[in-house]
Amino acid sequence: MKVYICTDHDGHNPIGVASVIVAADEAAARDLLASELFGRDLEPSKFTLQELDTTTPGAHILRDGEY
Repeated sequence: MKVYICTDHDGHNPIGVASVIVAADEAAARDLLASELFGRDLEPSKFTLQELDTTTPGAHILRDGEY
């Protein structure tokens, strides 16, 4: 399985969003996130995915409040 993050999908408030998706590949990750967004009445079509490197230890800050 691969881990993807998204910080630019649709949201209910004008503040930052952040999601983590675990899937076999990017296509599956897109489908999973789109389904979750649709289920929350959010626009499921425009977002960017980034694959996280899970082979080395590290911390990944998705949103730090600095806008």
